[in-house]
Amino acid sequence: MRVFLAEKPSVAREIAQALGCTHKEQGFFRGKNDLVTWAIGHLVRFAEPGEMNPAWGKPWRREALPMLPKDGGWLLIPEPRTEDQFNVVARLFGDKRITQIVNATDAGREGEAIFRRIYALSGASKPVLRFWTSSLTEEAIASALSHLRPAADYDNLASAALTRAQLDWLIGMNHSRAATLHNSVTCSVGRVQTPTLAMIVRRHHEIAGFIKTFFYEVHADLGEFVARAVNSQQKHDFEIKAEAETILRDVPSDTLATVTLVEVKKNRKAPPQLHNLGELQKEANRRFGFPADRTLAIAQSLYESKAITYPRSSSRHLSEDMVDGLPAVLKALRLGEERASYVKQALHRAQHGPALSKRFVDGSKLSDHHAIIPTAKPAPASLSGDERKVYTIVAERFLAIFLPDKETEDTRIDLEIAKHPFRARGSRLIAPGWTVLTGNQDFENKAADAEDRQALPAVKKGDELEVVESELVTKERKPPSRYTDATLLAAMETAGREIDDDELREAMKGRGLGTEATRAAIIQRLLDLAYVIRDGKQFEPTGKGIALIAQVLPHLASPELTGDMEAKLNLVEAGQLDAAEILAEVSESLRHEIPAVFRSKPMQAPDAPRITAGKDELLCPKCKAGLVTKRSTPNASAPFYGCARFHDGCNFTINTVVAKKTLTETNIKDLCSPTRHHTTKIIKGFTSKAGKKFDAFLQLSSATDFKTEFVFPR
Repeated sequence: MRVFLAEKPSVAREIAQALGCTHKEQGFFRGKNDLVTWAIGHLVRFAEPGEMNPAWGKPWRREALPMLPKDGGWLLIPEPRTEDQFNVVARLFGDKRITQIVNATDAGREGEAIFRRIYALSGASKPVLRFWTSSLTEEAIASALSHLRPAADYDNLASAALTRAQLDWLIGMNHSRAATLHNSVTCSVGRVQTPTLAMIVRRHHEIAGFIKTFFYEVHADLGEFVARAVNSQQKHDFEIKAEAETILRDVPSDTLATVTLVEVKKNRKAPPQLHNLGELQKEANRRFGFPADRTLAIAQSLYESKAITYPRSSSRHLSEDMVDGLPAVLKALRLGEERASYVKQALHRAQHGPALSKRFVDGSKLSDHHAIIPTAKPAPASLSGDERKVYTIVAERFLAIFLPDKETEDTRIDLEIAKHPFRARGSRLIAPGWTVLTGNQDFENKAADAEDRQALPAVKKGDELEVVESELVTKERKPPSRYTDATLLAAMETAGREIDDDELREAMKGRGLGTEATRAAIIQRLLDLAYVIRDGKQFEPTGKGIALIAQVLPHLASPELTGDMEAKLNLVEAGQLDAAEILAEVSESLRHEIPAVFRSKPMQAPDAPRITAGKDELLCPKCKAGLVTKRSTPNASAPFYGCARFHDGCNFTINTVVAKKTLTETNIKDLCSPTRHHTTKIIKGFTSKAGKKFDAFLQLSSATDFKTEFVFPR
C-alpha cells in the first residue's frame, strides 16, 4: 500500500480523485490500494535557538553568540498550530501496511524541503518515490502518476533547499540578536531581507540628495517634422545653456537645412518571452497595481482551479515535448469574442507551422518547471475579477507567441543647419503583429520620446528644407523613481544591477536576491516589520529601516554579495558544490562578524531624519519629519492624506471629505503650511448633521492634536 503526501488539502483532493481514494477520514483520503494525506505548508521547522540549546535561550546574552549548531544539532520540531496534522502524517508513514511513500508536495525547492523535514521528523525509513507535475489537470496528474521517479533524483534539490534554510537561520538568528543587544532595540536582520531593504534605503537617499539640474535642447521645426541639435557625444541634451543659445541664434526662421544622411531600417520585434513568476508579478503590478504577494496568491488559486500551470516557476521556456499539446491549450483559451480571430490565427500556426523558435521552446533552458501558461482546461466561469485579470495576463502572453512579429520602419535623418548638426528620428508602424493584443503597445509599455515617434517625410541626401521656427527647450533631469513592486522585483533579480536587456537579465538569474518563489514574501516581511511602507504603489523606508541599514555591517546590506551566495546555492542544487562547504564558510564568517557588530557605532534613535519638503511636497505639521501623502485603505470610505511615518508612530491624517464637503488639494496644502498658519481660506458648502449648509475656515493646531476644526467667520 502507498501513501501520498500533498502540500495542501486542495491538491490532495485532486490526487485522491485520480487514484480513486473516495473515502475521507480524519486528515487523509482512503482508497483500495492508496492513501492520500496532506501537509498544510511547513508542518515542521527548525527549532528556535533556545529549543536547540538551553544556553541560547532567554535572556539573550552576548557571550552566547554566535550560535552554531553542530552536525546533527539541527533540531526539527512540529509547527504547533498544525501539529495534529503532522501526527496524522507521521502515523500513516509508520503504518506497517504502508510499503511505499510518495512525495507529492509542490514540484519545487520549497515543496521538496517541506517533505524532507516531515519525513525526517516522522522517523520513517520506507522507500520514497517523487510525484512531479506542473499542472493539476486530470491528464497531467495521470501522466505524473505513471512516471513516478526515485526520490534520490531530487537529493541535490533537497540539499539546496535545506541549506538555504540553515543559512537563513544562521545569519538571521545571530545577526538579529547581535543587533538587538548592541542597539537596545529589537532588530531583524536577514540574509535576503536586509540587502533588499538596503536597496530601498539607498534609493531613498539618492532621491533625498538629488540636486535639481536642467539640460537644454535646440529644436528646429522644418514644417513636416522637428529636428534636434546634436552635441559632440551624438546626444540631444546640452548641459551648458550658452552652447544651446549659440546654436539657437545661428538657426533663425528661414535658415536652410541640408539633408546629409537618410537611413531607413525595417525592424521586427518578436513577442516577449512567456511568464515566469517574477515576470507575471511585474506585469500585474504595472497593469493593475497588484502587490507581488497578491499576484502569487491569485496565481496559486488559478493553478489549483486548473486554469494555469505551476506558478512558482523560474523558467520562461517550454520543452519540445509540449509542442504537440499547445493547440489544445489555444482551443481552451477564454479571452472573449474580440480576441477570437487572433486565437484562430494562432491555432492555424500551431497546427500548420512555422515552428516556434528557441526563444519560446528550449528544453535546455528549463529549471524545475516550464513557463507559466494556461492549461488545456477552459478557465472556470466563476473566476473572481482579480483572478480573471491575472488569467488574462497569462493567456495573452501565451497567445502572443503564435502571432507575427511587430514590424516598423524606423527612419533617421541627419541635417546640417548653419554648420550645426541636427537629427530627426521617426517610426512608422508597418504591421502591429502580436501588439494587436495590447492596442499596439508593448506588454512592458515602455515610453519613447515623442520626438522619436514622429512621422517623417520622404527626403534624400542633398535636399534643402527651410526652418519654420526654432526654439530652446529647457528640460529638468528627474531624480530616480522610488521602487514599485515591479521595479523592486526586477532589482532583486539582478542584485541591484540596472539591466534592461532580457538576455543579460537571464544570464544574471541565479545571482539575485531570493528566488521567484520567495521574493514576494521578502517584500511582505519588510512591510510587516515596518521597515518599509507602501505609499501608493511605491515603497518608502521608515525611520527605523533607514537607521538599521546605517548600522549593519556593510556586507550584510550588499545585494551583490548575497547574490553570490545565491549562486553557490544553485551549484549545490546542480550537484557541483557540497552544502557543508557553504555552511562551514558562513559559520567561520560569523565568528568574526558578531564581535565586529559589538565594536560598531550603535544605531541612532530610529526616527526618520529631518527632511525639507520640496516644492510640491507637504511636510507633516505634527512630527515635522515625514511627508504627507495621499493614501487609501480597504476600510476607508474615501482617500485621505496622512504622514508617511505612520509606522513610526505618527498618526497625523486629514480626511478628504469633511462635513460632506470634498477638500481640494489647495485646502490640504493650506492646512499643512506653517506660513498659512495651518488654516484654509473660507470654504463654502459644508453640511451640518442637521442637514444645514454653512461656511467656515478649517484649521489645524497642536491644541487639538492636529485634528481639523472649524473656525467661523466673525
